[in-house]
Amino acid sequence: MMKYKNVLIVEDDIDIREVISLVLTGDYQLTMCSSARALNAEISKALPDVIVLDIMLPDGNGVDLCQRIKSDPLSKHVPILLMSAHKNESTLESGADAFIAKPFNIKSFRSLVESFL
Repeated sequence: MMKYKNVLIVEDDIDIREVISLVLTGDYQLTMCSSARALNAEISKALPDVIVLDIMLPDGNGVDLCQRIKSDPLSKHVPILLMSAHKNESTLESGADAFIAKPFNIKSFRSLVESFL
């Protein structure tokens, strides 16, 4: 039996989560969450193979979360793809492995996620 790679999607917009789900379902084990609190709960249970992380969350900032995950020796190896409609200098300093601009091209998004798996 093939073990699916686990992709953790952290996005508060339900429509964007739905699109991502449609793009990646079937090929990967998807865990969806909509807040910093839910992200923290998920990574405390098990580390995903890659994290797609929105910057603007209702209870946190994706840049800060990325820096925290990347500074932890237990999770620093997990690739993080930051996602936002607004790219700025702090995005570049976050330690993220890649940046996805919203709105995104579905094929480009899928290829980028796959490149880290």
